Amino acid sequence: MIRVAIVDDHPHVAIALRTLLEKTPDIRLVDEARRGAEAMSLVRRATPDVLLLDLFLEPEFDARAAVRALHTDFPELKICIISAHLEPALVRELLQAGVYGYILKDDDYVSRIDGILHDLAGGKIYLSPQAHDALAEVTRAGGSEKTLSEREIEILRLAQRGLPNPQIALSLHISAGTVRNHLSAIYAKLGVHSRHEALQAAAERRLI
Repeated sequence: MIRVAIVDDHPHVAIALRTLLEKTPDIRLVDEARRGAEAMSLVRRATPDVLLLDLFLEPEFDARAAVRALHTDFPELKICIISAHLEPALVRELLQAGVYGYILKDDDYVSRIDGILHDLAGGKIYLSPQAHDALAEVTRAGGSEKTLSEREIEILRLAQRGLPNPQIALSLHISAGTVRNHLSAIYAKLGVHSRHEALQAAAERRLI
């Protein structure tokens, strides 16, 4: 029996998953949560084999930190990110942090969910086709200079004006957590570790 848990703030995802898994005798949805802060206690309580974790939950939730903590405390747990967003550098970083999969919500994963969960439980990596292509792209780029996306440049321009993350999020109609993840991707691409260094590097390269 493969035990599956899900942390996602959209209840319809868990409802759809439960409906599908009811038809699969050897896979069971054992628990679910709506907030990222509950992920650790959920895993400790439900002891799932596979955890489906939404990338962007409450604004203060840091998915990468959560993945690292879960991987440290539960090394046998197979964590699979499920998200509506795709950042190539972030996919690579999450795989390095210990995730076994990255599913895009607009991918047709529903029809293959039983096979995907069997592969994850067996220790195989699963990536949605778009995530696979994004990972290949960032891997091919290797050590060469990485290009910032239009959204990342938008965020840097707003940061250059001195706006904090919540105000940037409001201006772009996204969550503060999404801003934070974009900034992390920017830091990785520019090879820096802070907002000040990112702004300086972007200005030197005439990106903003």
